[in-house]
Amino acid sequence: MDALVQLLRGVRTQARLSVEDVHELLKTGGQLGGRLPARSTLYRKLSGIGLKNERRLVEAVIGVCVSDQQRVDALTEQAVALLQQAWSKDPEPVSPRHGSAVDDHGSMPELIRVQRELIDLHARLATAVQAAAEAEREAARSRALVTTLLVLGAVEATAAGGTPPPPVPSTPPDAELSRLRDLLASTKAERDEAQQTARAVQRRLAEAEKLIASHAGGSADSLDLAAPDPAGLREWPTTRTDPVDRTARADAASQGAARAVPNTVAAPPKWVAQQWEVSPSERQARDQFRALQKDSALAEVLAEMLRLDPAGSRMRSVIDGAAQHMLDPTHTGRYLWSQLTKTEKTAFGTTVAHRMQREFSLANGQLLDFSVAGHEVDVKFALGNNWTFPPELQGGLCLVVRADDRTGLWSLGLLRVTPDLMLTGSNRDGKRGLSAQGRAAIHWIHDDLPLPEHALRRLPAAVLDQILAQQSGQARTDELFLHAQLTTITPADLSAVTMQADGAKRVRDARRRLAGQGVLVLNGIRPRDAEWASGLDLPALARHTWMSVRLAPALPQHDDSPTIMLDGTPWRVAGPDDPETPLPDAALT
Repeated sequence: MDALVQLLRGVRTQARLSVEDVHELLKTGGQLGGRLPARSTLYRKLSGIGLKNERRLVEAVIGVCVSDQQRVDALTEQAVALLQQAWSKDPEPVSPRHGSAVDDHGSMPELIRVQRELIDLHARLATAVQAAAEAEREAARSRALVTTLLVLGAVEATAAGGTPPPPVPSTPPDAELSRLRDLLASTKAERDEAQQTARAVQRRLAEAEKLIASHAGGSADSLDLAAPDPAGLREWPTTRTDPVDRTARADAASQGAARAVPNTVAAPPKWVAQQWEVSPSERQARDQFRALQKDSALAEVLAEMLRLDPAGSRMRSVIDGAAQHMLDPTHTGRYLWSQLTKTEKTAFGTTVAHRMQREFSLANGQLLDFSVAGHEVDVKFALGNNWTFPPELQGGLCLVVRADDRTGLWSLGLLRVTPDLMLTGSNRDGKRGLSAQGRAAIHWIHDDLPLPEHALRRLPAAVLDQILAQQSGQARTDELFLHAQLTTITPADLSAVTMQADGAKRVRDARRRLAGQGVLVLNGIRPRDAEWASGLDLPALARHTWMSVRLAPALPQHDDSPTIMLDGTPWRVAGPDDPETPLPDAALT
């Protein structure tokens, strides 16, 4: 089967089509009719799993990837021979035909090699861009530190009786990409120089303290001159300029209560404080970048998940599919996640993990859920942010998934689970939740992306009550399309309303029943309905979705309204004041 897998991969590579593209072309072209496998199944088939039973699928893939019919015939003949060889008890090598995808003067392996190099270069480029951004931030902070030390030098000079030099404002870092490598090297040099300067300034400040104490008649300990705070310049030492009451100091000392000279602390200049500040987002980005540098396994899993699903569309389908599986709207009529029981919510996460593994064709892990890029990874799902981690997961990699149908958002992140990121308390099973530091350590692959829309979650409660109050599935379907006009209706919405397996038939009946009230029910799978939706300037309908709209005849005064032709008469979207007008028979065909 390897030869056949290689042949099909070569055909797709030459056509510059991904597996998702092939699946969409097969779905649009209808070559397989109702036997088109799911996208995750197609991934497995094209990787060789169960492919020898799929002659029709192989022929269809070649047909959508190759435009030249002569070459289609040649490749199909070769693929059939490879399938026969796979079924043979004594297989013999099949010599490639002239002009086929695998006999291309050695170009096919070269194309595959170049494609892999491009993927690797993309990953390296992303790492380089992150390194450049980190270098830019480090350079700004280093220059701010040097400027601050110049201010401290000025303070020391003032203490010694000199005149402080004027402050030198920092220059913003150059944002040109070509200079970032040099900037990173200069940053390290500036940091080392700044540390040496800081030690020298501290020594000079200590000498100044002793000198001031000797002139003031007290000890260095009685002066509250603060050294630079390595965690941030919180106090700025100055010399005292107001006259000291030596008599009061002597009286206090004779009473055994030595009185310290008050310390007058000046606020740092605004231009220094602004440069010294580091925003929480910058600090979080810096810490996460350093974590990726130190943890190669984490970086490889992160890159692989981004490669498998760069836009998040596959993971979005995984979560929505798991939700519909748990809700089971056909038999329960449920459409909100809050309607799930506690046990079902627990099983929700397990279902998401199983569907993730199938969708992305991930191998089983020996200890954790599955393996990604050769590293074992566990999955934790939460309807919010309340993940809990068992003790045996400590030190392991974990994909964290959160989703909420009330906000309509979902996220996927990656985390190395360590004790310092956990809350101190645990439940009776020893599981612990993430602390604020732990949440900040999550590397978000996809953050707050929208879930698929379902109409029943967004309709007003009064409208829903009116729809669901009907006794039969057909009556509820009629009410749905009558009161939820200009709203996309999904199969899940329809299943929850009809609670029947043949919900599509209920829609076809509703289309005929509502035409008398001027309501047109559009179906995304019908080309003519798609044309009508476009002509009326309505949102484009996806396949297997529906939308209803009330129409009215277009009169001459409605010249600017989008119209469609039904039985030779123009029709437009009806307004609230337009009377009900039955649709012509053309709307029912």
